[in-house]
Amino acid sequence: MRFLILICSLMAPFGANGQPSQPAAEVRVVTNIAYVQGDLAHPKKHLLDLYLPEKATCFPVLFFVHGGAWVHGDKDFLGIYANLGKAFARKGVGTVVINYRLSPEVSHPEHARDVARAFKWTCDHISEYGGDLERLGVCGHSAGGHLVSLLTCNEALQKEAGIDSKLIKCVVPLSGVHKVRKGFLPPVFPTDNFNLNPSPIDLVRKGLPPFTLVYANMDLPTCGKSECEAFAAELGKCDVPVTSVELTGNHVTTLLKASQPGSPVMKAILKALHEPNPTPVQQK
Repeated sequence: MRFLILICSLMAPFGANGQPSQPAAEVRVVTNIAYVQGDLAHPKKHLLDLYLPEKATCFPVLFFVHGGAWVHGDKDFLGIYANLGKAFARKGVGTVVINYRLSPEVSHPEHARDVARAFKWTCDHISEYGGDLERLGVCGHSAGGHLVSLLTCNEALQKEAGIDSKLIKCVVPLSGVHKVRKGFLPPVFPTDNFNLNPSPIDLVRKGLPPFTLVYANMDLPTCGKSECEAFAAELGKCDVPVTSVELTGNHVTTLLKASQPGSPVMKAILKALHEPNPTPVQQK
């Protein structure tokens, strides 16, 4: 609940859509596509939306996962994620925004499994909508940042979902959680069920795609500078390209800035998509 209150309080200067108004541009929107079929499908949480550059083909694709402490959040929340999808579509990037099941209905590793299922759907179908599988990046905010990092680092999760890990060309966690310690949010991460390791930092290995780690100078302790520096150090030990971007602001700043053309966050995401082998740098 505190996460939602924080977002709402910081959205006032930006209006209902999360940023100042922009000129209209042609964006094709396809909503509520089911990425799980059959008896196991959740009627609301196993859905995703597409925001696509109108009349374009072979465009890069951003797969985006919302935050909310694995407990709250929805792709339709206050139009924030729709606005993000449209902002990137106007930049020529198709955007996939997903829902996934939340705690306490489910606990780890089910959130991650849903993200993997949605990513598998994207790999199998986004080319039908004009997306270029050779330029497919993953991004998420807060819990979503944790989940896209886990998707990238956890080979068991990829294998279970039938994902080709080479299709992930870049990873951009926005204020993501990279280390989950035992005892952290027990309803989400039960201490008796760590069989699928929830910590991306423990799963770093050679051959991972480039990471761009975005955080704020007043971020939450679990998502801030020290945690990102530790994750970056582990990535560096395995020769994984990593770029760090520090913003002035707080935990929600990294999300809201992502939709703003010209912001350091949007620039970093676009650079990661278009230049998948960056020279590691520290940006502020």
